[in-house]
Amino acid sequence: MRPIKDYEFASADPEPIGFSRGFVLTVVLILLVVMLMIAGLVTIFRQTTNAANAKLVYLAARARAIEFLAGGHYRVPVQADLTDLIGAEINQDAVITVVDENRDATIDYIIYSRNGWATRYSPGETIAVRLNE
Repeated sequence: MRPIKDYEFASADPEPIGFSRGFVLTVVLILLVVMLMIAGLVTIFRQTTNAANAKLVYLAARARAIEFLAGGHYRVPVQADLTDLIGAEINQDAVITVVDENRDATIDYIIYSRNGWATRYSPGETIAVRLNE
């Protein structure tokens, strides 16, 4: 809109009130980009959380395996054995698989599955994959 001082007489055509199509399109595109960025960040944070939880589960499984070995009756820890060490929140809706191929109380790796992601953790290696549901 032009300032009032630029008019000699009242305009015969009313100026459109509102936003131009270009402005609306730009705003929609910016919102779409922001939405995609937020979705990407949520996915990254979920993977990071699952990796941290997998590491905690690995350490708990290792501690429980050493405890079983010291007791003289070694067995590979299962998810139920780890609940008191990892807490109910990390255990909730999760599937935990502990692998000790040599049965020597040195846990080879664990697989922590939760929220559609499976995270395989062993010292020095963390792999997260999306599960097909």
